[in-house]
Amino acid sequence: AVVSTQSTGMSPRGGRARSRSPPPRSILEEFMREDITKEFMLDNAITANVIGPKGSRISAIRQQTTAIIKIGDDDSVAEGKRKMVISGTLKEVMWAFNAVKRLIKDAEDEIRGPGVPGEALQGQGGAPVSKMMEQAQTVLPFTPSEDTSEEPVDKDITIPNKNVGQVLGRRAAIISEIRNTSNCKIIIEKDGEVVGDDRKIKITGKPKDVHLAEYLISAVQMMPKDASYKLGLLQH
Repeated sequence: AVVSTQSTGMSPRGGRARSRSPPPRSILEEFMREDITKEFMLDNAITANVIGPKGSRISAIRQQTTAIIKIGDDDSVAEGKRKMVISGTLKEVMWAFNAVKRLIKDAEDEIRGPGVPGEALQGQGGAPVSKMMEQAQTVLPFTPSEDTSEEPVDKDITIPNKNVGQVLGRRAAIISEIRNTSNCKIIIEKDGEVVGDDRKIKITGKPKDVHLAEYLISAVQMMPKDASYKLGLLQH
């Protein structure tokens, strides 16, 4: 025989059925107003795509959610990762975090194409795939480094001072993309420090990353002067 538990208030196991009423709305609202901070690491190779031209994408999320969103500067990058911190009420942080996750997904699709897994984000010779890398290999062949050491190294190089504009790019878009693609810290000698016709550049990172950064710096000097726009780093 089938025994109904509705009229008796009993569970199928003979125990008293538990009522699972949702918490009062006032408690939920108070909980959602609690201040929290969420930290996570962002793949440095997609940072520029997540932020958007002139910071437009991340700024839009700040305005929509009113959450405080902070992204680590170039000096904070470690092992190809950059810290992102979102602060605000629980509601604001949840809203902002979900929006940032969508930006990350879109940024990954922009770089490698929809549906391609992260480990496939490599091109010729194991080089990262990006518009800059693709364009660079049309003007200068890329030979990957055989140094697999994980210990950071410093390397000083020089470029003709007349080419510094091409390496920097409009609004520093080119050098920022090189930093993001190579995961290296790159310091370019300032105008007041230049002696002679050459300008010093210091590159810091893992040997294979330093090798990639040096390659990209050489390649961009062979690209058209409007490379920032051709590579989609800036919009007209």
